Amino acid sequence: MGTEVSNIAVPLVVLALTASPSQAGGVAAIRGLVYVFWSIPAGIVIDRWDRKLVMIVANLGSGLAMGSIALGLALNALPIALLYLASAIEGSFFVFANLGRFAILPRVVSREQYPAAVAQTGTAEHTALLVGPPLGGFLFQATGGFVALLVDALSYFFNAFSLLFINKSLNADTPAEHKAIHQQVKEAFLWLWRQKLLRFLNLLTAGRTILSAGLYLLVIVLAKENQASPLFVGGIFTAGAVGGILGSLVSAKLHRRYGMRQLLVGISLLTFFIISLYAVAVNNFLLAAITALYYALDPLYYVTVSSYSVRIVPDENRGRIASLTRLVTLAAYSFGFFITGYLLQYLGSKWTVGVFSALLFALFLASVLNKNLAGQNSDSLS
Repeated sequence: MGTEVSNIAVPLVVLALTASPSQAGGVAAIRGLVYVFWSIPAGIVIDRWDRKLVMIVANLGSGLAMGSIALGLALNALPIALLYLASAIEGSFFVFANLGRFAILPRVVSREQYPAAVAQTGTAEHTALLVGPPLGGFLFQATGGFVALLVDALSYFFNAFSLLFINKSLNADTPAEHKAIHQQVKEAFLWLWRQKLLRFLNLLTAGRTILSAGLYLLVIVLAKENQASPLFVGGIFTAGAVGGILGSLVSAKLHRRYGMRQLLVGISLLTFFIISLYAVAVNNFLLAAITALYYALDPLYYVTVSSYSVRIVPDENRGRIASLTRLVTLAAYSFGFFITGYLLQYLGSKWTVGVFSALLFALFLASVLNKNLAGQNSDSLS
């Protein structure tokens, strides 16, 4: 939940300090940039070292970084350079914790239970989204951001503490061989390169990530154009969270009923229509409804894609493969923040919606025309 609080609070802090959407996008994009830098080393560490220990240290590091921003706000001494630096440090530790989370989930649930587990994780994440943004907006309005950033720091410390209660081994049954780093990276890259459908899904996810990364900033700017208060901005994302929770509740059932191609083509088309509606969001209530529709589709997409991934990726290589695929999506995440900030500043919100809609239509066409996806009439784990 802490991250959802800061996802609202940090852009509001940057906008309050600089009045620059591009600066707000730049600070948020730092996390994606450092992911690109650390992703491959982190994947090797996750496969070689004790995964639980790595995740504990990583959460503590991220908590200290966010705490430094809160301290700067409390002392009224927060230059924009410190925001960039602290975001880079927090993002660096986040890489290890995030890759660890992807690697350990198949260790704690069976393959048959994996789609339901992903759906339940989506429910928890959207519950955090339900509480976090309005709380972040309220705390920013009441305290100027100090308490909001402190909440995020404390949530990282709580994550580190909670990992101590996992008794099951989270490491692969067959540990990765201790080969030279470049050889391990080469092996993982060659394995991924042979998986044509997995590569396509990675690129499809990257395209959606460009949109989802910038959506926070786009919605904040659209809401401010409609004279929304920080508290109401949080309320818009609360509506999105409700949509995400509802989507999570039905995503596992839909995943069992329909084939992967049917789901991805349908999701891509519906997302294109939903994002296009932002161009006619003439008031904040309509803005909230559109945001809810978008987040309702997201869980089904990730259940579909991640279920295919966990089925084919060997456990002993999971950290490295995840590092390569996440390298692409987090590069897209960083690019999404940058491009959204600049599009909003230099072209305005309507043109930004148009660019997003064009991207989503291209993803829809790619899903329809992809030959490897065409053969996926069923995504059963049996």
